[in-house]
Amino acid sequence: MPNPTEAPAVPEAPQWDPFQLMDRMDEEALRKELDGVAATDLVYVVKESSQEVVGLSKTGVDECCMALVSQGQVIREENLQYELIGEGDDREALFKVKAARFAVSPAGQEVRLDQVIGVKRQPLYYEPAQLDLDSRVPSKKYRGNTYRELLEFAEGRDYLAWMADNFGESEIRDFARRVLGGEEMVAQRGRQLNPHWYEAGAMKAARNARFRLIPGSVRSQVIASARQGGQARVVEPQTGASREVAKPAVAAAGAAEVVSRVGPYAPTEKQVAFYQRLAESAVFSEEERRRALEWLATKATRQTIKDQIGWLKRQVETRRTQRAGESAA
Repeated sequence: MPNPTEAPAVPEAPQWDPFQLMDRMDEEALRKELDGVAATDLVYVVKESSQEVVGLSKTGVDECCMALVSQGQVIREENLQYELIGEGDDREALFKVKAARFAVSPAGQEVRLDQVIGVKRQPLYYEPAQLDLDSRVPSKKYRGNTYRELLEFAEGRDYLAWMADNFGESEIRDFARRVLGGEEMVAQRGRQLNPHWYEAGAMKAARNARFRLIPGSVRSQVIASARQGGQARVVEPQTGASREVAKPAVAAAGAAEVVSRVGPYAPTEKQVAFYQRLAESAVFSEEERRRALEWLATKATRQTIKDQIGWLKRQVETRRTQRAGESAA
């Protein structure tokens, strides 16, 4: 007899913003890896009308780290911690990963370059899943089959009758009983525990930490190579459809072209102009200016650029004051 609670349903993806969609796709890739299916998508491209948001997958971040090795640098995850917060079905795990980047000489000597903290809030429970005749049956025996399909043959109807009497969730029992009675209805399943919440949260926090240590030039190179080599997954939220692309419609030539800055999440023209004026200040070295403009071209969003503008303003004011004091002395 099948286990009545063995297969929690994963709810269909709602119309999330691009970054939530990418996060969900990474979690789907993790579940496939746990089943022995290796992930191959290095890049996610979320399109809506003429707008486009491009991001690296967890596998893409791994690829960037491998590219750094060829440059004599290595990123290591040094510490993982988590704590549970919230109550009941709203419980979440807050993961924190410390990662560091090292320069390694051919002789094996190491120099610690920088370190960061990556964090991720991971819900322990899936969001409630919709139940209708086209929902998949939560069973290993009939994995992939819908309720509608089970109603079409005798053995399937027998299984639904068993579910109506014995399944561990009252919502499923009631739904099976009513569809067997000929009703075509829509219901909602209760929230289900994600059996892989720990793996998903730890993976995402480590991904976030390592991403922050990867230079923008390396990220841009991997994104361009993936889009040209057919390792990009294109998602169109309006239809919920996704597709693999062998080649982009327009080949990307540089960082500003690889990561499209068009869309509701891109910085405004005013933000970009103000940021560039601050970065061009004489108080910054050429290397600092290069890194600031590289971040603007490859990583900036309408929200994150606000913090960077604030930091640049403070640096300009502080350094000008210091230089004025040195001149007076």
